[in-house]
Amino acid sequence: MSCSSHCCGAEKIFDEKGVKKALKKYRKKGPDNFSSKLLDSLYNEDIKGLSLLDIGGGIGILQHELLKKHLSHTTDVDSSHAYIAGAKELMEENGTQDKMKFIHGDFNDHHNEIEQHDIVTLSRVVCCYPDVDQLINNSISKANKYYGLVYPADNFIFKTGIGLMNFGLYLRRNPFRTFVHSVDKMNGLISNHGFKRVYLGNAFLWRIALYKRVN
Repeated sequence: MSCSSHCCGAEKIFDEKGVKKALKKYRKKGPDNFSSKLLDSLYNEDIKGLSLLDIGGGIGILQHELLKKHLSHTTDVDSSHAYIAGAKELMEENGTQDKMKFIHGDFNDHHNEIEQHDIVTLSRVVCCYPDVDQLINNSISKANKYYGLVYPADNFIFKTGIGLMNFGLYLRRNPFRTFVHSVDKMNGLISNHGFKRVYLGNAFLWRIALYKRVN
């Protein structure tokens, strides 16, 4: 399957070594702090029987945990073969093969072939895309009821860290880059699609938000 240089660069970062570390941590400690807060915000809603589209789902923490709350099914779109393999490993352990679907590649390249879901989540994903307008407009068009985000705080500390990380990627000739987008801009894009923020939380330098369709 073809992919953009940015997408292929992601494969080099989100590799098998990272998957093994993520699986070990999840099996030992459960969901990380920001995932837990996004999950808790969804648990406060009536989600039984709903479907989930998890963009950049990693090892599938949100998918596996929400399926325990009786979601109907999930779809995971991820640019990393290694992380999809990790999510499938947990799927086999949980016996949820009939409820999970996986698509490898850049979501923006595949959004036209993906059906709408009740819930759409992007946990630490908007910071991986240069064009936040395209990503939010394409992804929120797939959300019938809820739209969840985990994104970096728009502050000097995070911007400095991301600048150093991107310089390191440049030196390694990896085309992947990370970004800090304006929170006001993202909120405006989401509001334009008829969603209202119903939860906002913090996890160190990350922000967690859940939006609900109001019209």
